[in-house]
Order: sequence, then C-alpha cells, then structure tokens
Amino acid sequence: MDNGGFEPDLFLTEFVNECREATELAVQDILNLEEDRDQESVDRIFRVLHSIKGNSSMLGLMDLSQFVHKVEDTCSDIRSGEREPDKPAINVLLKSFDLIEDIFENVVDNGDDKIDYSAGYKLLENFESGAVSTPAPQPAAAVETPAAVETSAPAEAPVVNETPVSPSEVQSVESEAPQSHESDVRKEPIALIVDDDFASRKILSTYISKHMPCYVAKDGGEAIQAVAESFSGASPTFDLIVMDIMMPNIDGLQACKAIRQMERSRNVDTFGSESKIFIASSLGDKATVHKAVYECQADSYIVKPVTFDELHKQLVRFKLIAPE
Repeated sequence: MDNGGFEPDLFLTEFVNECREATELAVQDILNLEEDRDQESVDRIFRVLHSIKGNSSMLGLMDLSQFVHKVEDTCSDIRSGEREPDKPAINVLLKSFDLIEDIFENVVDNGDDKIDYSAGYKLLENFESGAVSTPAPQPAAAVETPAAVETSAPAEAPVVNETPVSPSEVQSVESEAPQSHESDVRKEPIALIVDDDFASRKILSTYISKHMPCYVAKDGGEAIQAVAESFSGASPTFDLIVMDIMMPNIDGLQACKAIRQMERSRNVDTFGSESKIFIASSLGDKATVHKAVYECQADSYIVKPVTFDELHKQLVRFKLIAPE
C-alpha cells in the first residue's frame, strides 16, 4: 500500500514531546484523585491513554500501544465505576505512567519501544485479581502476550445501534448529495487538517502537502476560527478541510455546520468556491454518515483508517488535484 510519503521514524521525537505534555497533565489528574475523586479527572486520564494507544499504533510502536491498551482497560474499569479510584488504583496508574515515560525515553534514545514490560503487566494483573502489592520484576519470557489493540471507536464516542456502513454505502450516500460542477481543477488549493490526534494530523498533512500547502488545527473551535480569519483576509482561504469528528470542545460535525453557515452568510457560491469538507472518522454508522453529508453538508465521508488511495480518489473527484 502506498504510504503517501509518510515515514513514522521522522516524527517519533515530536510524538513523544506531545505525549509528554498530555501525560504530565494526566499524572496531575491522578494525584488529584486522592483529594477529589471526580469523574472529569478520570475521563481526562482515559482520553490521554486512548490517544497514546491509537497514535503509537499508527507509528508502529506496537509494544507501547499494547501496554497502554492494558492500562486503558484498568482506567476504563475505574471510569465505569467497577473499581474505585482508591489508593491501590492510584498507585497502579502512577506506576503505569512511570513505565510509559521509560518507554518514551527509549523511543527518543533508541528509536523503538523495546524495553522490559514484565513488571508493568504483572502490576496490572495483580490489580485486576485483587492483589495490590507492587510486584518484583519478572523475566520477560513469563509474560503472556497482551490482547491485540482494538480498532473500535473511542469509548467516549456515542453508542450507535446501527450496522456500520460499507465503503459502497458511503459512496451511495455521497452520490445523492449535491456535487461540484466546476470544470477545471482548482488553482493552487490550500488545505486545513483538523484533528486532535498527533499521528492523524501528521499522516494526513504529510500526504496532502505533496499536492498543496497544509495548515493544521487541533479541534473544531480552531477550525472555525481559521475559516473566520480567512474571510477577513487574516489567513488563507481553504479549498479543502479534512476534519475528524471526535474532538474536544467543538466536534467535527458542529464545526462543519458552523463553517457552512459562515459561507452562506457571506454568499459564498454554493458548490463552487466553498471549501470542500471531508469528514474522516472512525465512526462509520449510517446515522453519522447521513448527518455529516445531509445535515452538516460535508462533501465526503471517509471512514478511518484512511487509505491514501481513497484520499487521492476524493481529491481527484472534487477537482482539488488533477488525475494522474
């Protein structure tokens, strides 16, 4: 498969730096649980773990991803109320984040995540079984292979009862939506990538920047602000916006709807010079796809993981690049 020019090794240090900022805040939330066992702190800790798990997997750091997946399971039990955020739980989370920091150091120093995880897995196993004492490190060979990393939607995503759509069904929905009638490929287009995940932003911007300049935003609020500034001339006009759904503050569907409202209020030509908005999300249920295309007026919906072949096809389809 075409990797779109994306080389994971080039971004490992930047990935670690961004993760460290998040883990520092997560550790503070863990410490705060000793005084105030609030749900918001637990939710933030869970989101940090979920983000590290997914991004490390995309960057090929599978050992890190699998270990964080196990820590995420433990945090999920606390989050759901199955386990109390008591001292044993706090101790397990703190020691797990200590090991995650050790892994980060190895990634920066050696370019990989190959360290001894046995003490960390044993700690989590003891906690799950009710034995809360801190274990001594065990030989790596004695560790069971952790479960494979899940590729389902984030736990904070809304529960959807509908059957996930297939790629052909997504295309069918899009074909019913109004399409561009431009006869020529847009001249010197500019893109805005909107995603709260580091790896997703890097992968998408690395590929799309082969065809056009790329700007990035970390949530829907930043995207709305960037588009508003483009109307005032303070920033470029974006021909393409690729946007995730599940983001903090303002999600992708809310941002898409707000951007379309701004365009209408300024009499931007419908299906002409307006931004082409691609929603790229792991949420692949029919209700979300229909809402994105019809209610929020996205031009295209791409179910993650995004393939470069599919992204290229959509860029050609909406005349953002010329067919090869």
